[in-house]
Amino acid sequence: MPVRSGLTAVSLACLTLLGACTGLPGAAVGTGVPTDAACRALADTLDEAVGRAGTGDAQSTRVAGTRWLRAGRFEASFATEPLAPQAVSAWLERLRAADAEARRIELANLPEAQRSAIAATVAPQPIAAAIERCGRIETGSFAADADALARLRAAVRVPDDYVDWQRVLGLYPVAALAFGAGVRREEAAMQASFARHAGRIAEGTRRFAPAREHGGPPAPASGAPPRTELDALGVPMLGAARREALLAAHAPVFALAGSGEDDRFGRLLRDGDDRVRVDTAQPQVYARLAYTRWEGAVRVQLVYTAWFPRRAPVGPVDLLAGHLDGVMLRLTLDDRGRVAMVDSIHACGCWHLFVPVGARRARPAPDPSEEWAFSPAVLREVPPGARVRVRLAARTHAVEGIDTVDDTQPADAGYALVDDDLLRTLPDPAGGSRSLFDPRGRVRGTERAERWLFWPMGIADAGSMRQWGRHATAFVGRRHFDDADLLERRFGRGTASPLAGDE
Repeated sequence: MPVRSGLTAVSLACLTLLGACTGLPGAAVGTGVPTDAACRALADTLDEAVGRAGTGDAQSTRVAGTRWLRAGRFEASFATEPLAPQAVSAWLERLRAADAEARRIELANLPEAQRSAIAATVAPQPIAAAIERCGRIETGSFAADADALARLRAAVRVPDDYVDWQRVLGLYPVAALAFGAGVRREEAAMQASFARHAGRIAEGTRRFAPAREHGGPPAPASGAPPRTELDALGVPMLGAARREALLAAHAPVFALAGSGEDDRFGRLLRDGDDRVRVDTAQPQVYARLAYTRWEGAVRVQLVYTAWFPRRAPVGPVDLLAGHLDGVMLRLTLDDRGRVAMVDSIHACGCWHLFVPVGARRARPAPDPSEEWAFSPAVLREVPPGARVRVRLAARTHAVEGIDTVDDTQPADAGYALVDDDLLRTLPDPAGGSRSLFDPRGRVRGTERAERWLFWPMGIADAGSMRQWGRHATAFVGRRHFDDADLLERRFGRGTASPLAGDE
């Protein structure tokens, strides 16, 4: 296959010298920071190839005025804060690493001929090493230039996932009144469902727990957890083995009502018709570790997603039904490694609910009409040796209850725990790999009819399944699942508030 036109002779010549070039002066757009000419050429080549092939990854956001930095909402939360030099270095490294990871994904999903052509231009240096080198040149330039660093801080922003023009055309202030009333009705129904299912499991419910055939760790026992070192930003430094152990130790139990194929979760695959399907014969839960800022510190979050073949229609007309459905459960740990908060959404960002643990309660909403912190239940604690259990309704997979269960209780089946980032490089039957998500962070083919009704609320393609980092979770107000201050703003210890949290 011929090389794309973006690989011009000039770019190729400069890229070939990448391992030896030490910095022909130039400037990244808007930063005033000198950059390496070969690195500029490499960035342009990669960006053009990815743009043409449509393999862009939306999990993190490119930092305006830079070539090798990206940020999520957690990283962006440090941009406006005073940071000591060591913390600045740690922050810049997180921005560099986010870009390097995204470029690894984007390259992996390029057609083989294009990927090989790009790799040949930097040989014998591996392309990953070339990307790392360029990223370190850029972060080093910012670290050495106070003015450029100040401009970078101002540029690190993650746009929200709301479309303002939709809210303007949809007369949002008026439409929000009707939608707000609908939200309250939904919350009341969910509250009643939690109360109805409290303390019991319906007959026919199947329980899925993390598989033990490979000697996976049990739920956390009592006693002090291993000491965790913090980096200069206060982020727990967890190696791959520790991450896997935490995710396995806290993996939840799923109690599934319904006996149909649509009420079983499993492994996501691409078929020969370029359609994503769920292999329910291989129960899998996709897991990731994330961070938030709460109670004056950085907290570890464990995120688990179960994918179902579809949300089956309920009745002859169901605007919410469609291909694929995902339920996400997130556990936020305290400084001792105990579960301090449980919250959940569907993979569309819908039905966000919180279950605080211990004395934590929702703070009053600044605007009573805003979707704030709906809490249909609380947990006194997640005892040592217990797992969080989530009960899901048949067909809709609505969360009907969140409680705890002793880890020794038998389950009907086991599920494998796999890395959520595998969804960014799903094997393609035609060869190579492709992301589950398009460059906007949405899953094509999962559009719902509800989007035509809900568009005045400003969420593009409301109801479509979405990638991590792209979940807007409120129709009334603005809220994202990965907001770094999501819990800090909404929950405190002993805050007087109704369980519903939105009253």
